[in-house]
Amino acid sequence: MNPKQATPPAPLITVQDVYYILFRHKFLIGVIAGLGAIVALLVYLFYPVVYTSEAKLMIKYVVETKPLAEAGSDAQVTTLSGQQDAILNAEVDMLTSFDVAEEVAKTIGPAKILAKTTQGTNLLQAAMLVQNSLTTDPSRRGDDIRIVFSHRDPEMVEPILNGIIAAYENEHTEVRRPKTQDALQPGVDQLTAKLKEAEENLETERTNIGIVAPVEDSKRTAGERIAKTEAELDDVIVNLQAETATIKAMKKAIGAPAVVATNAPVAPAEAPPSRDVVEQYNRVCALLASLQSKEQDLLSWTTTNNRTVQENQKEITNTETQRKLLEKQNPGLLVIKTLQTASSASSAPLVLDPLSALNEETIKLDGLQARYQMLTNLLANEKARATVIEANESRLVDLEDESKQYRATVNTYRQRLGEAQLNDVLGPGSSEIKIIEKPTPPVGNIGVVKKMYQGALFGGLALALGLPFLIELYLDQSLKRPADIQSKLGVPFFVNMPKIKTTPSLKTLKGEKKVPLLPETAGDLPRPEATAPSPTPTDGPLAPWDQRHALRPFFETLRDRLMTYFEVINLTHKPKLVAVTSCREGAGVTTTAAGLASALSETGDGNVLLVNMNARDGEAHHFYRGKLTCGLEEALEKDKRNAACVQDNLFVAKDSEVNANLPRVLPKRFSNLVPKMRASDYDYIIFDMPAMSQISITPRLARYMDMILLVIESEKTDRDAAKRATNLLLESKSNVGVVLNKSREYLPRRLQQDI
Repeated sequence: MNPKQATPPAPLITVQDVYYILFRHKFLIGVIAGLGAIVALLVYLFYPVVYTSEAKLMIKYVVETKPLAEAGSDAQVTTLSGQQDAILNAEVDMLTSFDVAEEVAKTIGPAKILAKTTQGTNLLQAAMLVQNSLTTDPSRRGDDIRIVFSHRDPEMVEPILNGIIAAYENEHTEVRRPKTQDALQPGVDQLTAKLKEAEENLETERTNIGIVAPVEDSKRTAGERIAKTEAELDDVIVNLQAETATIKAMKKAIGAPAVVATNAPVAPAEAPPSRDVVEQYNRVCALLASLQSKEQDLLSWTTTNNRTVQENQKEITNTETQRKLLEKQNPGLLVIKTLQTASSASSAPLVLDPLSALNEETIKLDGLQARYQMLTNLLANEKARATVIEANESRLVDLEDESKQYRATVNTYRQRLGEAQLNDVLGPGSSEIKIIEKPTPPVGNIGVVKKMYQGALFGGLALALGLPFLIELYLDQSLKRPADIQSKLGVPFFVNMPKIKTTPSLKTLKGEKKVPLLPETAGDLPRPEATAPSPTPTDGPLAPWDQRHALRPFFETLRDRLMTYFEVINLTHKPKLVAVTSCREGAGVTTTAAGLASALSETGDGNVLLVNMNARDGEAHHFYRGKLTCGLEEALEKDKRNAACVQDNLFVAKDSEVNANLPRVLPKRFSNLVPKMRASDYDYIIFDMPAMSQISITPRLARYMDMILLVIESEKTDRDAAKRATNLLLESKSNVGVVLNKSREYLPRRLQQDI
């Protein structure tokens, strides 16, 4: 079993990790950084430079005039103070209006304004460009406005800004100076006549329909009245049903006939109890109801085991006994109780005369029926009224809108007329716009372009450096280096075997599934007693035990570290059973097992047996003419294992029961073979095991092994899958070691750490 190892601390990223990530993703970094540099260059070369010019205006306006007695004096002009924000905002709206922009476009010409943009001559497009390129900044501490205009053509910035100021002054003069009284009076008279006509038409239409308020108010009122009537009608229906049920129950309780006359006396079935008895009965019933309510409140937060609950239940039992005793001694109480139960809406105490109560309920029923009929008729009338309003809604809305428009226009003209009349007496109002700062020479926004291409350059560089770390630390969860094995799995690490590139003369890992471990040209194999000559090499691929195999030094390193590990844990018995497995197909288990077996066979005179435990025979194991010709049981017997010898001290066999039933029958049969293995003359028995999975036989056979080597395929095996496989193997109390296969070195030789 593995020696207990301390859980490694949470690893921090080291300088070696930074080197590894950068060199592993150097092409990705280069591509992204290059794209960022290209974008930055394109921005620098082709992004249009926009030129700006700015000016400042000061607004003054007449806010007071001299009294009528001093009409001959000059008007007083003051700067904006209390009304500053409102008036300046109005001036800004006027300055940035489309009317001003359109006037500038007409004056300068659309072709000049659009010369370096769309090369068009559309007046509307030129006006929109002027409006969108103009920005204003009203001062919050004074009465000035800062104007900034931007354009691609430096020669057009100042002329356009001057044109904007001139057009704004014209617009300001036209808006701020009202028309004279003579020009406004005819318009006021004409609009007043139209307003009167519109109001008369509206009043006539409302009279025909039967409303006096606006259509929206009338609709809302009609809806509210319908809803109120329906609610009252629903209440009456509920009360009718309740009264009907009450009268029916009362008739049944006192034995009354089907039709009860109001003045017809009916004797009760039982003599009514005295008033004192009734009052005592009412108190008992009220006490019982109070105790039951208290019980419900207690049970909402405690249980029946509570002492208070138990005492309350005793009081309920005593009170119920007292109530039943009163009902037994006074049968008339049962009749009165039935009457009150039937009338559930009533909360009055028990009555003494059931017949009188029945007559009262009958009178109530007649009143409810009359009210039901009245509400039904009222609801029908309200719905008819709402239907008429809805049918004429469109006509009414049009007339109301027309009247509102005429009224608003008349009010505006009357206001202007009053201003004109005042100006005729006091003199015309005046407004003044002063240019504090004329339009400045155009200045290009080189700083904006610089920020853009610098952002593209450094942003691409940041993405190029950040994306590899994001991939390595979060997205790619595979095991890649020995450091990952030691920090994530916490089991002994034996050797790191590199990924060998395939060449025409030497094919190793990449085509391993089709590489025969012994070429077919080897002929008949020699017996173990004889000296086994080395197979004659051919132009075909090499077997893992060939001395020229590229991974041969790593197989020998794995052998030495495995033997050292056995010595450290004081494992001296023979044969030693070693299983080689992986987390996924194609990790290089077969090559690793064969190379390890070959290296172990060269350490002494002892024999080494390599056993194929994979169900897919022939797919990855071509030992002799494409087949394994010797079974496991035959290989354990000296006189039957001649066909299993592939070189000195190295024997290769397969399990004879490798078939579809292997996962079910193999563990039991394997346990029977263990004594034979222990009694054999092999020093090591290497098992080429299937990959770990839910149905794999490897976890079930792990307890028989002295060592299990888990082959991790670099950059392909997920760390969580490897962790689960390691934990599953450790549960069998076996020794587990890790071999990292097909790893790639990305760092330069001077930065590599081979240990």
